Amino acid sequence: MVKLFQIKRIIGYMIGFFLFYAPFALYQKTFYALMGVTEYADIHDFCLRIPLEHIWQGRIFQSFTVSAFSILLCLSAAFFFGAVFCGRLCIVGSIGEYLSRLLPDRFQIDWVRYLSPVPVRYGILTGFFLSPFLGGYLACAYCGYRLVEAASIYIFLGEVTILPSSVLFTGMLWLLVFGIFTKGGRGFCNYMCPVGAAQNAMHWLGCRFSFVWRIQIDAAHCLQCGQCVRVCPMQTLQIDQGELRYDSQHCITCMQCREACPTKCITYGPEKGKV
Repeated sequence: MVKLFQIKRIIGYMIGFFLFYAPFALYQKTFYALMGVTEYADIHDFCLRIPLEHIWQGRIFQSFTVSAFSILLCLSAAFFFGAVFCGRLCIVGSIGEYLSRLLPDRFQIDWVRYLSPVPVRYGILTGFFLSPFLGGYLACAYCGYRLVEAASIYIFLGEVTILPSSVLFTGMLWLLVFGIFTKGGRGFCNYMCPVGAAQNAMHWLGCRFSFVWRIQIDAAHCLQCGQCVRVCPMQTLQIDQGELRYDSQHCITCMQCREACPTKCITYGPEKGKV
């Protein structure tokens, strides 16, 4: 059952790859077709980082673009269902996660044990929003999307993409420091991705309402066996003083905890009890 679940996860990430990355970019091409526009589509059309800055600057509605529509759709989905884009479709985050499984645990760093992701990721998100007003522009300064697309274009078209040094440095952080050598492989997602932080902030607001879908734990049936803690790539779940604790502020709603729980005390849905 768990293997089938993991196969479904991989299929979801592959769907995300074909939907958003050139030379395929099926999502962007469909959007342009509906608008009657013939245009080459790549990851820049879909980019979720640039509209975050535009929202803060009040420029989001100046032009209705696939990027602007996508960030509004992404944040709306996060409000009602959690960071489902990160946990179901984002191949950038999944690459680090799956590569980390190739390295024994003794060679990996459990960053969450030493530094809480929540203040760091929201601090970076705040800096991301403020940078345009301080003369900076961070949207393209560090971007794993571009690395994946550059590799895709080379593999399928044989074309070499020239990348700036900032993106190459990001690649080292994403794949090595916060990927292979990080427990769970999602260190970049946990600490540095503004899109993930924005989604979790929206879901935190959404969880004020009972109809919003969220992860729930039935403490009465929890064995504190640690299976969910072991499989969580974001270290969202921790056992503290004999109690399983869950922090929605850096959960990607990947559902691996629910699948691993032997007593099925972890559920996902509208509020029905203590969360």
